[in-house]
Amino acid sequence: MATTDLDATRNRLLELYKLLEGISITTKKITLNQIMDSLEFKVGSFERRTYYRDLSLLNEITNLSISFSNRLKAYKVERKEELSQSELTIIINAILSARFDTESETKSLADKLHTFAGYSKMPSGKHHIENRVKLGDTQDTLDKIDFIQNAIDEKRKILFDYQKYNLTKNYEIIRRDCLVSPYRILWHNDKMYFVGNFEGSGFSHYRIERICNYRETEERIKPISEIIGYGQTFDEAEYLRKMIEVSSGEVERVVIKFQNEELGEVFDVLGKRVCIKDNKDGTFTLDDSVVVNKKLIRWVLGFGDSAEVIMPEKFRGEVANELKSACNIY
Repeated sequence: MATTDLDATRNRLLELYKLLEGISITTKKITLNQIMDSLEFKVGSFERRTYYRDLSLLNEITNLSISFSNRLKAYKVERKEELSQSELTIIINAILSARFDTESETKSLADKLHTFAGYSKMPSGKHHIENRVKLGDTQDTLDKIDFIQNAIDEKRKILFDYQKYNLTKNYEIIRRDCLVSPYRILWHNDKMYFVGNFEGSGFSHYRIERICNYRETEERIKPISEIIGYGQTFDEAEYLRKMIEVSSGEVERVVIKFQNEELGEVFDVLGKRVCIKDNKDGTFTLDDSVVVNKKLIRWVLGFGDSAEVIMPEKFRGEVANELKSACNIY
C-alpha cells in the first residue's frame, strides 16, 4: 500500500474513532449514513464496505464495543472500559487550564466527567479553579460551541457580530453581521476557535468567546472542496502550524533567511514540516505560507540580526518600520 493510502487510512480511522467515542458518551447509537455524512468533509468519500471494515477493526482494537442492531437499524456504540483516576486527572487538568469557559462552567464540566467516569464529584480542594485565567463572559461559551457545531452538522452558514476587549476592559463590537461558513472547531493554546470561510477563497478563524448576537441562517455553507480542492481533506495540524500564534491576518508566502543556530526555534514554532533550504553558508532560508500579522513581525524581530526578511516586500517594509520605531523609543 502506498504511503498516501496509509495516511488516508490512518486519518479515516482516527476521525471515525473520535466520532464514535463521542457517540459512546451521548446517544450511543448511529447509522452508517450518519457516519458517512459526518466524516465526508474531514476524510472525503469512501464506499460503505470500507466503513464496514473500519467498524469491525475498531471494535477489535479499541476500547469501544461496536455492534449493529437490527431493531434500531443502527450501530450501538459503548465503551469497554472506564477512565482510570490518573487518566481522568490529566483530562481534568487540561479543562482547568482552558481559558475559554467560566469558573462555574469549568467546575460543572469537571463534576460531570468525574460522575461519567464512575467516580464521585470532585472533592473540595481536589482541583483549584480559583485564580486561574478564565476568559469566559456572560454569554455561555458552551452554548456557542453547541450552536456552531450544530451549524457544521447541518451545513448551514451562521451570522454573528465579532467583539474584542477595549482599554476599559469591556468588549466592544468591531465587526457586525459576519456571514460565515463554519467547518471545524479547534482548541489551540487554551483557547477555542472555529475555522470557516468569510469572504474570498481562503479560510478564516474566530475566537469563540468573542462572537456575539449569533443566529442561524438557511443559507448553505460553501463546500469545503471549493477551498481545498475536490477529494482533499482539511489538515488541522497544518493549518495551526502556519500561524505562529492564532490571530487575524492573511496567509501569504514568506521567505526569511536565518542563521543556522536559529533552526531549533523555527522548528519549535512552525514544526518540522516547514519548508527550508540549506544555503551552505551557515544560513538557511524559510520559504512557506504563514499568517502575516503583527505577531509574526514581533517574532522575526526577536531574532535580531539572525533573521532577514526577503519577501514579500510589504512585509519586509513592515518589519523595518517596526524596528525603526523601536529604536526611536530609546
